[in-house]
Amino acid sequence: MKITTKLIKEDDYITTEWSGGKTTQLFIYPEDSNYKDFNFKFRLSSATVELERSEFTKLEGVYRFITPLDKGFKLTHNHKDYISLRPFEIYEFDGDIDTVSYGTVRDFNLMLGNGARGKLENIYINREHLLIEECSSDFKETFYFIYAYNDKIHINIDGDIKIIRPLQILLIKLNSNTVLNLKITSENPTNILIAKIYM
Repeated sequence: MKITTKLIKEDDYITTEWSGGKTTQLFIYPEDSNYKDFNFKFRLSSATVELERSEFTKLEGVYRFITPLDKGFKLTHNHKDYISLRPFEIYEFDGDIDTVSYGTVRDFNLMLGNGARGKLENIYINREHLLIEECSSDFKETFYFIYAYNDKIHINIDGDIKIIRPLQILLIKLNSNTVLNLKITSENPTNILIAKIYM
């Protein structure tokens, strides 16, 4: 059994411009891969949408998860049907289809490419939450990213306590057949995001 952790802070992030505002790369894997070259397995990012109407960059071969963080917004792929998302409500879609958003917002994204599998989950912490998961032997390693947006949280991993402040991420990397046992606490009720990627 092997569990390794890494605290990812704002100093580690890379912020660039996109057509609708600014995008901040929180983590990319492999870490020497390049978003524009589409040679990554997965990428975590948070973007500001500063225009009332924005067209998303088409990402061929990339599967996406997105959620607004501070207020709701709407998405459409065909300009007929609209998906309304509330803060921390998650939507997933193929990155190579036409996507237009309506509303100024800050969002959180998980992008999967080149065979990576995974999902993005929202967990509401009412002061305490227990998370127990066993990593499948079907995958060599599993990545968990726990993102705090509004409030500081404490994560107890077998007695080792990690403090995650707002806008920080805790990366937990596990080998196959490892049981992850977490106790997550916060002083106030809050939402956190957990990205899980299986390799």
